[in-house]
Amino acid sequence: MGEAPEEKWNRVQKKIQQTILTSYPNPNREGCPGSEVLLELARRATKLKTLEGDERWEHVTHCSPCYKEYLEAREQVLNALRPRQHE
Repeated sequence: MGEAPEEKWNRVQKKIQQTILTSYPNPNREGCPGSEVLLELARRATKLKTLEGDERWEHVTHCSPCYKEYLEAREQVLNALRPRQHE
């Protein structure tokens, strides 16, 4: 049996993420927009607002350290949106 569309999407997305995380080293963090901008981009993305055409996003997709920080910010935003389970 083949992959479900969602499984395929998740596999492809993970591959793209791994490529960005390893293909664009920027050890001196040249041109990086900063943590606040990355958090703002993460918030926009979780609201399904497009990041396409935003030059800051273009930098993030071509800078492994920024992309890593963006993914962490996105996870932080998503965790804040998830309903809390009663302890």
